[in-house]
Amino acid sequence: MAFAGDTQLLGIIIIDIIGVTIAIWFLASRLRAKLAEVEARQSKRWKVDKVPPKSEEEPPSHEEE
Repeated sequence: MAFAGDTQLLGIIIIDIIGVTIAIWFLASRLRAKLAEVEARQSKRWKVDKVPPKSEEEPPSHEEE
């Protein structure tokens, strides 16, 4: 009888491993897709919002009235 229980336990462990593998694959593919989407959005935004850097050599002028 102990052999039958071991077989069931082994089957449950195999099914659990397959389930966890599928879940990890699904989440990883969703994460890769989301990262690609964000990178595309950021690169598009950088092209539109590209602002020349401020020159640190010139201090701001303070005009007194």
